[in-house]
Amino acid sequence: MKNIQSIAIAVLAVLVGILFVKQFSGNSGSGSGSAASDSARTLKIAYVDLDSIQEKYEFYKAKMAEFEKKKETADRQLNGSFQRIEGERAAFAQRGNSITQAEYEAFQRDYTRKMQNLEEQKRLMEGQIQEEGIRTMEDLRKRINDFLTEYNKKQGYSYIFSHSSAMNVMFYKDTTYNITNEVVAGLNEAYRKAGSK
Repeated sequence: MKNIQSIAIAVLAVLVGILFVKQFSGNSGSGSGSAASDSARTLKIAYVDLDSIQEKYEFYKAKMAEFEKKKETADRQLNGSFQRIEGERAAFAQRGNSITQAEYEAFQRDYTRKMQNLEEQKRLMEGQIQEEGIRTMEDLRKRINDFLTEYNKKQGYSYIFSHSSAMNVMFYKDTTYNITNEVVAGLNEAYRKAGSK
């Protein structure tokens, strides 16, 4: 199923590319005589490598370090709670034959409740980290879009595409049109300015 979707996306990307080239190639052989073709508008395209942004953009690296720290803290808390519950179980089991049926049943209920609470706590922590991750990715996308809007006022690109090794829709890219370093430098400068305020 994923192969079919990938092929469909690839075919769609090629068709869109062909339409762009035909629309903006400036061929006057069509004889349409429209104002757009008379002005000989040129198509200017660039791309940004998202893998490089993840590697070099200070905001992204700082957020990923934050996430890693939060994840480690959550793992430590959960492991500590689990070790404590397991320690209680081991200490209870050491009593051996002196444990009454009522004590065993009460301990079993308490142990099950604590393990369920621990599972719930784990789900909540994972959910919070995931929600924060989604908010961070939305913030990252907004920062890139805002920067590119300002950046493009001077550059005048018709389209700026994104490229990533994880989701590669481009079949060919000429590195002449790679504006990633300029974008990363601008993003980092804006991030530093925002941090100094």
